[in-house]
Amino acid sequence: AMSAEDVEKLDIENEEEEEELDCSHPEVVNKYQFAGGVANEAIKFVSGECKAGKSVAELCEAGDKLITEKLAKVYKGKKVEKGIAFPTCVSINNCCGHFSPLKEDSIELKDGDVCKIDLGVHVDGYVALVATTVVVSNGPVTGRAADAIMACQKASDVIIRMLQPGKKNSEITPLLEKCVDSFGCKAVDGVVSHQIKRFTTDGTKVITNKNVPGHAVQECALEPYEAYAVDVVVSTGEGKCRELDTKCTVFKRASDAKYNLKMKTAREALYKIEQTHPKMPFSLRDIDDARTRLGITECVRRELLQPHPVLYEKEGEVVAQMKFCVLLMPKGPLKITGIDTPEGSVVSEKTIEDEGLIEVLKQPIKKKDKKAESA
Repeated sequence: AMSAEDVEKLDIENEEEEEELDCSHPEVVNKYQFAGGVANEAIKFVSGECKAGKSVAELCEAGDKLITEKLAKVYKGKKVEKGIAFPTCVSINNCCGHFSPLKEDSIELKDGDVCKIDLGVHVDGYVALVATTVVVSNGPVTGRAADAIMACQKASDVIIRMLQPGKKNSEITPLLEKCVDSFGCKAVDGVVSHQIKRFTTDGTKVITNKNVPGHAVQECALEPYEAYAVDVVVSTGEGKCRELDTKCTVFKRASDAKYNLKMKTAREALYKIEQTHPKMPFSLRDIDDARTRLGITECVRRELLQPHPVLYEKEGEVVAQMKFCVLLMPKGPLKITGIDTPEGSVVSEKTIEDEGLIEVLKQPIKKKDKKAESA
């Protein structure tokens, strides 16, 4: 018989092997798809609630609550970690992202606000991220907000058709830039689409939204059975975002960082975070006492927590975002999250005139076998 040590060794080896499962394993695809379904449901719900007079903090809370409730019903009793992979954020107008305020710092939506909703779900570490942009209005969206939203939509339509094994990230970026240009917009600096892996929202392979001098991205080719979170963030301005004085509420445990914390509150805060959000980003809304918040400052200073700061484009500009996740399957890209702009709800006066882009947009997303796909 095997000794306890041998069993433990095997377990450790199995765990390491388990880490590396890709989308050629049906159970991995199932977990991605389940997480994706919950993420889509949550974002549809929050989108529908974006009405004048609504509190942003309450919308964010409602998104997180829906995710938690849906997840409570599955993979029960099994030792499967599951939860929020990115707290619900609702970032308005010229805010580029990560706005997930505490109640006391919340704002109310007003007519005409352009709301970027961003959230994520994971099941067993398989992450499904999603973001969309809705406008608080009764009729179709027009003007510059429409340009920015359509730029995101069309760029997304182009990228998904380029997500084929063998394609290089360097082939995708120029198309994205041309697409965004067609709508008189600019991609936001520093935004990239990441490969996703188990418990990882920011894998090493990336596709950048635009080539920024001094920020070279390593060239890579896409491979079968990989997963990507495609993130398109577009501005009517220059696409340069900076921090203002809005309080940062979204943090993530820096996985390898160690530091011997002196302050008791900091140790308590870190312990609490490691119990509740050991690997994924979370919002301070979730950790609702002044003591913990005090400790978090120290954890950030010691680089045990990475902040996701609230960033802004220039006042008066509009920033739109679309994020969706795709698994690179043999029959073509399988989209596990993403909300398309409903036909006719956003009307831009600008269109794509570039022949190359028009050609790409004509391509089907999936390969042959149409009947089975649409079933």
